[in-house]
This record gives sequence, C-alpha cells and structure tokens, in this order.
Amino acid sequence: MVGRQLGPYEILSLLGAGGMGEVYRGRDVKLGREVALKVLARSAAGDPAYLQRFEEEARLASVLNHPNIVTIYGVGEEGDIAYIAMELVRGRTLRELLVERTLRVSEVLDLAAPLADALAAAHASDIMHRDLKPENVMVTTEGLVKVLDFGLAKRPRGIDSLDPAEDEVATRAALTYDGMILGTVGYMSPEQAAGRPAGLASDQFSFGVILYEMLGGRRPFERDTAVETLSAIIRDQPPAIQTVNAGVTFPIQQIVERCLAKKPEDRYAETRQLAIELREIRDSWDRVSESGASKLLTTALPASRTVSDAATPAIGVTRRRALWVAGGALATVAAGLGVWEFWPHDTGIRILAVLPFTNAAHDEEAEYLCDGITESLIQQISRLPSLTVMARSTVFNFKGKTIDSRAAGRQLGVDAILTGTVTLRSGRLRIAAELVDVATGVQLWGNTYNRAAAEVVSVQDEITSAIMDEGIRLRLTGDQRRQLARHATDDPEAYEWYLRARHAMLKSTGTEKDRLQARELLERATARDPQFALAHTSLAATHVVAALEGFERPADVRPLANVSNSRALALDPELPAAHATRANIALWFEWDWTTAEREWEIAIKAPTGLFPTYEMVGYALERWALGHPEDSLRIMRRIRQADPLTSSFAVAEADFLFYSGQLDGAVVLYQTIIRDEPMAAAFFGLAEVLRAQGRFDEAIEARRRGHEANGDDFIRGVLETARGAEGYRQIERRAARHELEVLRSLPKTEYTSPLDLARAHARLGETEQAFSYFDAAFADRAPGLVFLKADRAWDAMRGDPRFVAAVRRVGLP
Repeated sequence: MVGRQLGPYEILSLLGAGGMGEVYRGRDVKLGREVALKVLARSAAGDPAYLQRFEEEARLASVLNHPNIVTIYGVGEEGDIAYIAMELVRGRTLRELLVERTLRVSEVLDLAAPLADALAAAHASDIMHRDLKPENVMVTTEGLVKVLDFGLAKRPRGIDSLDPAEDEVATRAALTYDGMILGTVGYMSPEQAAGRPAGLASDQFSFGVILYEMLGGRRPFERDTAVETLSAIIRDQPPAIQTVNAGVTFPIQQIVERCLAKKPEDRYAETRQLAIELREIRDSWDRVSESGASKLLTTALPASRTVSDAATPAIGVTRRRALWVAGGALATVAAGLGVWEFWPHDTGIRILAVLPFTNAAHDEEAEYLCDGITESLIQQISRLPSLTVMARSTVFNFKGKTIDSRAAGRQLGVDAILTGTVTLRSGRLRIAAELVDVATGVQLWGNTYNRAAAEVVSVQDEITSAIMDEGIRLRLTGDQRRQLARHATDDPEAYEWYLRARHAMLKSTGTEKDRLQARELLERATARDPQFALAHTSLAATHVVAALEGFERPADVRPLANVSNSRALALDPELPAAHATRANIALWFEWDWTTAEREWEIAIKAPTGLFPTYEMVGYALERWALGHPEDSLRIMRRIRQADPLTSSFAVAEADFLFYSGQLDGAVVLYQTIIRDEPMAAAFFGLAEVLRAQGRFDEAIEARRRGHEANGDDFIRGVLETARGAEGYRQIERRAARHELEVLRSLPKTEYTSPLDLARAHARLGETEQAFSYFDAAFADRAPGLVFLKADRAWDAMRGDPRFVAAVRRVGLP
C-alpha cells in the first residue's frame, strides 16, 4: 500500500496491523497534514452490510470533539478498499507503558482521569467504545492521553453487539482465536461475556479492569484460558486492589470496585460521575506528597452525584476550565450577539446546594422558618430535571457551623451555593439570600425581601424564580415554570403548622415529646387543608417512627399510618416520600415484601433534592433481612450519593460491607469515620468486624471506646479485665444483661417491646425465656421480627423448630 493514494491521502509508511486491518501513516495532499489511515481487512470491507454499518459508526464517532479522543477526519472507499482517516498520534500505547514498568499511583491517576473524561464525553453523546483496552489508549510524548476507535470497535456479529444472539455467536467465536485473552476477552464486561446486550456501563467495567491493571500490575480476572477468564468475569470477585497495592487509598478502591460491579445498574448512573470523582482525587493528590498525607485521600470519597450531561463540575479555575470558558466565549461570539438581546447567557451552573438559612436575630421562634424555607427551596428547585440539588440531610450537616460558603461548596462538589438569613419581628418576615459561584466567588444573584410572615410561600416562589432567571439564567419552558410554582399547600396557616412539625420531627436530639408535638401539628395542618399531601405522609411517618423507636405499640399505629399515607398517595401519586413511607409500613408491620420492594423502587428514582434519604435506609435493611447484603450496599451507596456527609449513612455503608463479607473494606471505612467523627456506632461496628476476623483484643478495645463515647459506666469493670475470645463474649453478655435490666425497670405505663426482651434473653443464651415473648411480639407486629434470619443475636436458637416456624411466619425465604 505504501506509495498509493486513497482519496486525498498519500500513504507514506506502515504503522501496524491487527485483526481489523492495517494502519498507515499518510499525508493529506490538500491540507498538507499527516494522518493515520486505518485500512479495513478485505474480509470486512467485502461485506456490504458491515461496510455500511462501519461507515455509520465512523460518521457518528466523528462528531466527538475532545482533547483525549483521537479525531476522525473522514471515511471513504477506493475501489475495494475501505479506510478511515484520523488524527496521527505520536507516542506509545498504554500496553507498552504497562509492559515497560510499574506505574506509581500518581501516574495512574494522571492517566485514568483524562481516560474517564474521554469516556464521559463519548457517553454523553450515547457513543460506546465497546473495546476499551490498553492497546486502544495512546500516551503522547507530552503525556496527553488519547483514546482510539471510539464507536468503531463493533465487529460484524461482534462480541459487543447489542443483539444478544449476535453476542453469543461472537463470544464463542472469540474463544477460538490465539492470544485473544491478551486483548478483548480480558476486558469484557459480565454482560458482554454472557452474551447479553451491553450498554454504556459496559465501558465502565472495561475501564475498571484497566484501572485495576494499572494499579496492581495484573488484570483482575486473568486466567489460563479465554473460557476461564470469561467465567471469572461473570462469577468471581477479584482481590481488593488495596491488598495488591498498599499505596492505593480507600477512595480509589471504591471507584475500582464500583466499576467492576457485576450488575450494570451497580456501576455509575452516569460516566461523568466517575470522571468527576477521579479528577477530584487526582487534583487533591497533586497537592500532597506521594505518601498521600492529604485528608481527602485517606477518607471515604463522597458518593457520586447525579449530574446532567451539561454539568460543569466546580473544581476551581484550572487551566482546563479556563480553556473551556474561553471556548464558550468564542462560541457565543460566533453564534451572533443577537442572542444576548433576548436572554442572558446560561452560567453553566448545574449542581446546587442550599445551605441552611441562618437565624439572624437568634430568635428560637424563627428557627422553624429557617429550616422550613431551606427545605422548601430544595424541594422546589429539585423539580427541574436540568439541575441537581443536594439533599436536605446533606446540607443540614452544616447547620449551626461557622464555615465559609465556598468552602462548603467545594466540600459538597457543587457549582453554586445558595445562602440566606431569616428575621421574624412583629409578624414581619425579612429574608436575605444570595447565590455564589463556588469556583470564582462571584455573586450570581442576591436580594432582600420584606413581607408579612403569612407570605412565606410567595417569597419562596420569588426567590426560586429569581435564582433561575437572574442567577443561573436558565431558560425555562412554561411547563417547567408551572412545576416550580407548584405548592404543597396554598393555606398559610396549614403551611406554618407543617413547618413547625417538620422542625420538631427532625431535631437531632428529638424526644418522644417532640414526636407527639409534630403529630399534633400535622393533624392540624391536614384538618385545615385536607389536600395537603406532604402533611399527610409526614403524619404517617410520625406513627412509623414512634413504633420503630419503641414509643408505641406497632399494631396500634399501623392502621393510622396506612390511612394517612394512602391519602397522600391518592392526592399526589408521584410523591417520593409517600412511596418510601408505604414501603416502610409494608416492611415493618405487614411483612409484605413484594409491596415494599415495588414502592422502594419507585422512591429510589427521585431526584437528589427530593430523595427521602432516611426513609430509604429501610430498603437497605430489607435486602439485608432477605439475605442480600450486596444489594443493601448498592442502596446505601445510592443514599450516600444523595447525601455524602451524614455520618450515620457512612456507618451503614460500612455495616453492609461487613455483612457482604468485605471485611477489610469495612475496617478501612469504619476507621475513616472514626478519624473524622469518633461516634459510638462506628466503634461498635469496627468491633464486630475485628471479632469476625479473630482479632479479639483489638475488638475489645474498639468496644471500650464505643462504650466510652456512649458514656456507659455499667461495663467498665468487664472491659478492664476482658481478654481474647472469652473476654469479648463476657462483654456481650454484660451488655445484654444491662439491656434486660433497663427494659424491666421501665414504668408500666410505657410501652416495652416483647421482642426487645426476647432478644436480650437470646443473647444471654436463655432460649426458653426468649421464646416466651415470641407470641406477644407477633401480636404487636414487632418491627425487629424481619431480622430473624440476619441478626446474629438469634444464632443459638436457629435450629429450634419454633424458631424455624417464626421465620416462616414473617415470610422470610
């Protein structure tokens, strides 16, 4: 071929050859630039159907314009030869780098971050790679990463066709090729390996294999034959990357494990999330030594955010961001100045956090308004699909703390922060609010409102509209404006009672009195406005919480919860909180696993700002109760995606790492939590993992610190002398005995769950006493009965026919 001309391209030399054909260095005789020419193998070029498909793929991929993706210049035919002209990249493949030497973690991050950026850019245009592997990644002499063959890897009846029948044929065929294990097969996703349709998440799995190989020096699923490799991809879990490379931090391991999840839905909802997380780790690593002393690198990575395709992460004004801004300005000029006459330029803000509004006058009476306005703005703005708003439970971690808003924004990973103050005097309301760009510190919008206190709903509408029109500058459709203007209620009095109730319900130090006060206020609100769906489901939640916290008999509150929540769903069938509450009622009191599962699957699809984080923990617990802790882990990571800062959710994730058998990962996460916030629950969880690992003295020390954090004096004597496995058992028995003493000392007027008494006896090995409470527990519909199979407190009783019958009675499989 050297010396021939294909269209406008003169062939200069052969660069390489492979299964798809040959690659030549060429020169565009019209433009004078050098190009790479991929000439198809004659067997492929002679297939008209394949050729047509190949050309369509090439044209589709040619629309990609990204610094880390090789640019396609054109596609053509010359006689019986088909070819693609593309950017000529001078450098080495990633495979050559990996063969040459072991990469440092910092070098891996420098390569992985732009590779993920390229993948995210292609996926945003619905273009898959389908054959991502080190051979298809180039690193230029300047260190720039370039991905080859985006959208071009689909073969005729190819291994990664979207047609399951074609996939099955091609997978079998692939096994006959010598050396195939060194290429495509080793980087397949489980769905590709099993011959199932593969979506964008399939590329994420291949990326995870590459990332693992760069960090660990070997492929995670490498076996002696292609068949064994495919089987490992489908069924096996690789060793944790931290055990292969001690320099890998926990946040990096989280990314690797998520990419290598067997189910596509357990990977990243959007590849942009993966790119953002890697970029954050890389940028933080750049600021510290290779030892990774940065706090960010040694703590758990905040769970991924759901980001729209148009989102631009606020990571500071880096050189890359400056280039993006310049490109945007040039595009605006090229489009014509007339646009500016009709609508101001969109600021690119797509991820927003509303920090808790502060009580300017420190008036306790106004505190409920501060919380209520914050929550209402979150809910209103969350109705827009083009914006991601951080969840209430996340931002309320900043309540009462003195922190710079931009620092909070950087910690949350958002583009903009909305802050405000509230003053209530003599029935008049003064609200001052401002929207700030996190990256630049520029105020995008700000205003002060003086209104009658009864006008709080209309003020929230004004603030929301101003943020959209003047701050973020989004062009909203009529339907979107109607969505923003939707109110849970138009009755000011009902709304005030609802806000006061929410404030009482969500107090971090909430008592039974607070719960009852919230219920009374919500009953007033729903009587005042019977169409107030949000108040109805909140009223139902007060009954559920009272039963779960042991304040009231579950069998008594169950019908009340059902009536209120059914009313909410009838008024607003799409209300996420109502679906989550219905699921919790079905789980805890009715043992209706099918209904619970259906309702949670609806609730889990809610936008971040409307996502019922606390209610959804029940979903994770249900999957654990049914013996699927790996599902529980996936759900907790979705919850932490909506709320990455609440410590109790991090503890729950560590718990489910433990229950799913990932003991080392659980230890690391518990220790991370403890380092940031020494909370008792993390110490007790850590103790359980250490016990399971046989590290009893370390487990005893963790228990000691947990009881110390709780202020427990009853166990001090045992802790001082306990040693080894028997010492740990002594601590457990003393804790169970103390719990039994406390339950028996409660006044007769207070409700005591018979299941709590049974469980304490079970932990003491007092089987008959434990069984004596079972009938009463079933009559009460005790919520803890759903954990009969999962809770190790019942281990000594599992073989008893009475216990087996109890498990069946709850409907557990």
